[in-house]
Amino acid sequence: MSKPVKPKFEGLLQRVRSALILLPFVIAPVVFGGWSFTLLLAVAGFLMAREWGFVLGASKRSAQILGGLTVLILAFGLVRGAAEALALCFVLVGLSTSFVFWRGARWAPVCGGLLYIALPLVVAQYFREDALGMLVIAYVLISVWAVDIFAMFTGKLVGGPKLAPVISPNKTWSGLGGGVLGASIAGVLTFLVVVGFGFGQADFIALLIIAPLLAICAQAADLFESAIKRKYDVKDSGDIIPGHGGLLDRVDGLIGVLIISLGVVWLRGDSVSQSLWVW
Repeated sequence: MSKPVKPKFEGLLQRVRSALILLPFVIAPVVFGGWSFTLLLAVAGFLMAREWGFVLGASKRSAQILGGLTVLILAFGLVRGAAEALALCFVLVGLSTSFVFWRGARWAPVCGGLLYIALPLVVAQYFREDALGMLVIAYVLISVWAVDIFAMFTGKLVGGPKLAPVISPNKTWSGLGGGVLGASIAGVLTFLVVVGFGFGQADFIALLIIAPLLAICAQAADLFESAIKRKYDVKDSGDIIPGHGGLLDRVDGLIGVLIISLGVVWLRGDSVSQSLWVW
């Protein structure tokens, strides 16, 4: 008896379903900001820390320490401001790195997790504090979702050479091109919504440089997580979303985009919204 053939776009539908599952839990905290957004980030951070420990085969204690430190940094950001929380995060990364050299690899999951989990979450907290923070977070989320959906749709429809066959056999160069297109469309449309409220005039040349950059970072971050899971022979980071894997599996691209976006903001030296939308 022949095996049932999966629909060609089953993976795409799976990603759309994942986004729809997560969306109700994200919208209200993003809109209201403050403690509700920090609470969302803290819950996500604790779950991501647990999955990070599982993927790396780390002890439960290491995962708990990482989760506790992530929540502590976010709480500090709520009280003192996310800019100071970012500084605290880097200080803790330095301290944990020292522990790695002093006590051996046992602290490595905590050190790496602070960069991979705590840092992007604090970046999200920092972005939300901007005067247009709600729109910035919406832009980042929409861009990442657009990259995922456009990349998978284009990859399935066009096919062609593989992007990284050893790490992720399903990804193609055409999919990367589709992801860049998706991010560019998301960037322009999101910007036009803001401009419609009278906040400025677009510099589309710069915008169309930053948006593809974020798309490439999203794909690179996806490949990075795939490489880690392959190294440790893990299929999914968890099962928090039945049939869709773990939370890390769903936000891997978002992690890369948030970290690189912080670099863009620091490089340009303007406010978050001005740096990413180029007003």
